[in-house]
Amino acid sequence: MANASILLAINDTSLAHDLSERLLNLGYRILGFAASNEEIIARIEELNPDIILADIHSRGAKEGLKTGALIQSIFDKPIIYITGSIGQVTIQRAKATGPFGYIFKPFDDKQIYAMIETALVRHQLEAKLRDGQRWLNAVLDGINDGVIALDKHGEIRFINPIARQLTGWSEIETMNRSLGEVFVFIDKSSHAKLEILGHSQAVDTMNADSRTEGLLVSKDGRTTPVEAEITYIDDQGNGPTAGMVLVFRDITKHQEALQEIRRQSQRAEALVETAARLNAQLELTSVLDTICNICNQALQANGTAVYLEDGTHHHVFQVRATKLQIADWEKNPILQYKIPAELLERILSENKPVNLINDVQGYPGLPSVEFFKEQNIHTVGIAGLYRHHELIGVLVSLFRGDPIHLPEDTLMLLKGLADQATISITNASLFEQVRRGRESQRALTTRLVEIQETERRHIARELHDQIGQVLTGLQFMLESSKNKATEEQSSKITEAQETVSALIEQIREMSLNLRPSMLDDIGLIPTLQWHFERYTKQTGIKVTFNQNGITQRFLPDVETAVYRIVQEALTNVARYAQVTEVNVQLAHQDNTLGVVIVDHGVGFDPTFDIRKAATAGLTGMRERANMLGGYMVVKSAPKEGTKILVMLPLESKPVERRNRVRDIDPG
Repeated sequence: MANASILLAINDTSLAHDLSERLLNLGYRILGFAASNEEIIARIEELNPDIILADIHSRGAKEGLKTGALIQSIFDKPIIYITGSIGQVTIQRAKATGPFGYIFKPFDDKQIYAMIETALVRHQLEAKLRDGQRWLNAVLDGINDGVIALDKHGEIRFINPIARQLTGWSEIETMNRSLGEVFVFIDKSSHAKLEILGHSQAVDTMNADSRTEGLLVSKDGRTTPVEAEITYIDDQGNGPTAGMVLVFRDITKHQEALQEIRRQSQRAEALVETAARLNAQLELTSVLDTICNICNQALQANGTAVYLEDGTHHHVFQVRATKLQIADWEKNPILQYKIPAELLERILSENKPVNLINDVQGYPGLPSVEFFKEQNIHTVGIAGLYRHHELIGVLVSLFRGDPIHLPEDTLMLLKGLADQATISITNASLFEQVRRGRESQRALTTRLVEIQETERRHIARELHDQIGQVLTGLQFMLESSKNKATEEQSSKITEAQETVSALIEQIREMSLNLRPSMLDDIGLIPTLQWHFERYTKQTGIKVTFNQNGITQRFLPDVETAVYRIVQEALTNVARYAQVTEVNVQLAHQDNTLGVVIVDHGVGFDPTFDIRKAATAGLTGMRERANMLGGYMVVKSAPKEGTKILVMLPLESKPVERRNRVRDIDPG
């Protein structure tokens, strides 16, 4: 690096001029000469030389080294010592001053040039290295992760401020210590010590763990959850590794965030599960029981109770359902306690529908203080069940142990559960009203059908027994009169007899249509078979009947319903289907009687049909099935025929729509 500037720290004038001349010939610039330490420092500050050449013996070796040490401590300048000879002791002392080389007398221009150029290049490289080191240290000091660098023996060579803060060790204390002394790492569950470097202090890439979570125990005993990750420094083929860098971070906030996410997720799932489970139930008792179970699970409560209005207009609320994790709680008077509405108005409002009582044992007006003391219950969460701005009940959750403060999101969860409970209770109440209405309707329909069948039976019997007998007697009277009449009178009597016979047949048909007596006398199957034969004679439509060998009698209501449904269905077939054949199947399975009537006629749209008579007939058939706790399904489409499926229970329990008698309707 010719043209580099040089300061000569030499007392000997002739030596200085000789060396100066040589340096000028080599292309360097001489900034000047300095003798004393004060002068040297002043000239360096003034002239800023690239390199300094100092005579180590100009004022004695100790003074020369002292000058070098002074330059080393104040200025970042390379120094080369000039000497004629130097001993071992002097060389050892000179090392502390960081010399960049020695120029020996007598001078050799090549040696001078090589030494100066080497010193300048080395100084530049070291300057770059120091800059890189400063940048690296600044980066490592500025990041939020703890960093510990170790050599290949596992001894600490660097520790950044975050690592010092988390471990509790100072930088000086950690130097040359093993990692296990400073970084005490334990399992967060068992608290067993985790060996980051395996079982030996030397770094072994096969035994070390990477990206591991655990607890860091600081020097003063504090524990911090951290995640540690290890990076190995390649020794470029000279060994398994040149060292290791351990990076670890405090994951306290991360774990808290995960716990919060998990908690919120669980609560969202609890609300979704609550809605799903409650929407699947319509019985009020089951709904209330489910609400209590879900509240206990979601809030981790020791017990939950639902209070609803007692329905006596006394403005009090009584327990309708409980789930308490307390022995013999059924015998406790708290279950018989009724909460006055005015007490709840002090605790809750529509604007503040949730309240937390931290010390229920000291709250005025609440029931069963002795019960709370006995069960060590201090904290109670109460949520109002509001419907159309009116309080219809309260949800009460009990917590054992010392008073606790439920976070705001837990209270919001309780409110969400209460809101869902309100909807479900309302739905259950509406369903109960509908169920009672249906039961009343069914009872009324049943009574009307009974009256109708009784009247039909009575009219049929009157037609057959009274009017039929009178007409039969009239027939005999005409026959008797015919023997005594003239020929002309006999002809008119014969015409009258024919009219009476036709009238008798019509009365008989009317009686059979109203109520065939054989249905009561010999049962459903023979009556259907008789009806099919009669139907075929009247309409010309063949009936294929399959009843799978049924021989037993059924309840009169069931037999009447089946007969009337089949009768009405065949009437519709004759009127609208335009077929010559119809299939009727009857099967008995699992206390269920199934009936299927199938034709392959013109069909119709079950959702819209202008034939009012057919629609009314189907409605009557469906009502008869529903009246007995069964159901009817009509499947039809234009030009695709019609299929009617009827399922009737043979016991008091209604038939579920998914139930089928496989022999007649596998779908």
